[in-house]
Amino acid sequence: MNTEYFAELGRLLAARGMPEQEVSATVADLTGYLAESGSADAREEFGAPDVFADRLTQGRTAERPEAEAGAETWKWTADIYTDRLLLNQYGAEGWEVEEIDFVGRFVCRRPDAAMRWEYRRETAHGAKGREALLADLEPDGWEPCGRWLHMTYFKRPAAASAGPAAELAATPAQPTRHVFFSAKSRALVAMSVISMVLLVLGYSFGLIDLSRPGVYLGMLGAVPVGVLLAWFGVKRDVAKGIESR
Repeated sequence: MNTEYFAELGRLLAARGMPEQEVSATVADLTGYLAESGSADAREEFGAPDVFADRLTQGRTAERPEAEAGAETWKWTADIYTDRLLLNQYGAEGWEVEEIDFVGRFVCRRPDAAMRWEYRRETAHGAKGREALLADLEPDGWEPCGRWLHMTYFKRPAAASAGPAAELAATPAQPTRHVFFSAKSRALVAMSVISMVLLVLGYSFGLIDLSRPGVYLGMLGAVPVGVLLAWFGVKRDVAKGIESR
């Protein structure tokens, strides 16, 4: 089912003028994102392929001309436990975030003459909150580069703090990885799935009586254990994500 979905999506993207190489990279990114997120149905996750293709190719004619002059492009995603660390790591390698697309990927570019970038993530609710946040950060050279839910991401050239040292004499190879989810995220998802499976099985075989209050307390007791186990893997997973290419 998903194979047919992505084949149709690739055909529609090509028909809308997306280069073949970019079509392949986009389909590979989305396939990896679907696998990492645990979703089983591409149509349910992304919507109808024709509508999705329209959204992915929307505004292509307004892209910056530098993108056609040999600049590299890269799209990737991370959870809230690793995003700031990875943004600044890859910003130091010359990757500039242009936007966050509607599936939560950082859309980056790196021209031939690259410079280092710095990033930060802030929380703001509503348009007024974002305007006030921008007013506080703008004098120091920060500009918004994307928004996801209540989180706003900002970027600025590292020259604002490092001066000439922000220039890059050479750039590392483009990462081959596109999805960075920490052990904490995976553990929390796994614990939720396991809890639901045990609950369904227990109820189906008559082992759980939902009318007894103690059952709910026992179910809640499993949550802190899952969170504690998840925390042990966070640092190891973040280090692995940084080093992997």
